[in-house]
Amino acid sequence: MKKLSLLFILSAFAFMAVAQDNSLETKKKALEAAKTELEAAKAKVAGLNADVAALTPPIIWKKGGFSAVNFNSLGLTNWAAGGVNSNSINLLGNVFANYKKDKIEWVNNLDLAYGLVQNVGEGIRKNEDKIDFLTKAGLRATDKLNYAALFNFKSQFDKGYDFTDATIDDDDRPVISKFLAPAFILASVGMDYKVTDYFSVYLSPATGKFTIVNDDSIASKNIYIPATTDDAGVQFYTNNFRAEFGALLSAILNKDLTKKINLKSTLNLFNNYTDKNSANRENIDVNWETMVNMKLTDYIGVSLFTHVIHDNDIAVSLYEDDVLVGVGPRTQFKRLLGVGFSYKF
Repeated sequence: MKKLSLLFILSAFAFMAVAQDNSLETKKKALEAAKTELEAAKAKVAGLNADVAALTPPIIWKKGGFSAVNFNSLGLTNWAAGGVNSNSINLLGNVFANYKKDKIEWVNNLDLAYGLVQNVGEGIRKNEDKIDFLTKAGLRATDKLNYAALFNFKSQFDKGYDFTDATIDDDDRPVISKFLAPAFILASVGMDYKVTDYFSVYLSPATGKFTIVNDDSIASKNIYIPATTDDAGVQFYTNNFRAEFGALLSAILNKDLTKKINLKSTLNLFNNYTDKNSANRENIDVNWETMVNMKLTDYIGVSLFTHVIHDNDIAVSLYEDDVLVGVGPRTQFKRLLGVGFSYKF
């Protein structure tokens, strides 16, 4: 009896083992069949995508932009740390229209900005003013390299005043900028290298940089164009126009970091290797602008703008304790942070 019981138990274990093996083999076969079906489905999807792409009309023009109105208001009452009440408003806008067909690419971009601020006890002052138009045409040489020509115009809308000297009343402050005074123009031919879809580098060994000061009173201050001097170093007239010829490197990064955050940064480096002043040929003009836009809701956003300029030909006044201590080239920096209404189109 014991022998029969033992034989029954062994038979049961053997049956269970065979059943498990059969189940495992079945699952393996099912898995292989599913993989085969998946690969076939992927191939079908790829084929359909290719068919759809072939039948879809190409997008020759891509157009869009954004606009924003940012507000800032500061109110203080019995504030021990000090400060002044202030209100400001800034208008920002960008439009672009890009063309691409066969081997031809044409990029057009216009950035506009204007802002006003009022501190208690002071009049309304301009704190932002920008016109920046860029157009770049290219002919494809390789998948990532284009022969290109570039034109860039920068100026401002309104009058700007010198507020560095606190001893001067607002009504008597000198005008140091206005429309076309100054204006900066870049015109060049070179090569445009598309590192990625969102980052490109343009290099030109043949670039003309033109500075225009279309106002004699502003030109006479020699802020944007150095005065002409004779051999003895004596100034004998001021200039409304300056032409330079040299090399340009322009790097543009425009990337959506997330669905709601966009980063755009443009760096321009220019070297006038034909400057009559040989010592000045070693100087590089820097113009670096960065804009970060973040959408909080469909119509409310935050924007951060920074602008760095260093141009050895632009004279900046330096005051210490309301006393002018020097005039000369210096690194200029501007930052603008705002929260307000924005719309992307």
